[in-house]
Amino acid sequence: MTTEKKYINTIRLSSDKLQKIEKKFLDSDFIIRPLENMEIFQDNPQQNSSDQILIISGEDFNLDLFKEHLKQAEKLEAKVLALPPLPDMDLLISNFSRPFFDFCLPPHDVNEISLRVINLSGKGDFRDNMLIKIGPLTINQESYEVSLEGEKLDLTFKEYELLKYLSAKPGRVFSRESLLHSVWEYDYYGGTRTVDVHIRRLRSKINNIKYNFIETVWNVGYRFKAI
Repeated sequence: MTTEKKYINTIRLSSDKLQKIEKKFLDSDFIIRPLENMEIFQDNPQQNSSDQILIISGEDFNLDLFKEHLKQAEKLEAKVLALPPLPDMDLLISNFSRPFFDFCLPPHDVNEISLRVINLSGKGDFRDNMLIKIGPLTINQESYEVSLEGEKLDLTFKEYELLKYLSAKPGRVFSRESLLHSVWEYDYYGGTRTVDVHIRRLRSKINNIKYNFIETVWNVGYRFKAI
């Protein structure tokens, strides 16, 4: 029986790292495919395959291009491994809620990269993970719908995005600044009060006497209660 090949697409990976990774996967079921940019990957006819792995490198310290590649990757169904140029978590924070996203901080050890690629490849199909279930709360990432105990909730798009982002990391505290940066993206220049307003509206729709999903951590920010 023929084993189906899996593709490791690399974006702007240095020649040295590329050679070492190719050596690591020389006798494996993986095919290494070096690409210059995301446009080439998007034009590939196999881009919707759940076996696609995308390594996005920022080794050249072009932060704007690295961020743009990450934003483009968010719209695809590929499994992404990011190699940020700096140990700066803010570069990655908007991607944490994605089902198949991982990262390797500098100096980007090839052994660690290889292990994370193998880990990503072993995860299930993207469509099998479109539902996020936390107790009685269900978030459908395909239809952008949220229901509580089976009853559909009427959320705005930003309320939905905020809920999805917080619920992806239950128990983790996010500052208002990080939520503003991640949910409203890089080009938003509003104040943190925007976050407070949306949290208040979201709470009025999902919290009641039985449930208190979003908690305030005074002088810090907000977190989704671990159930």
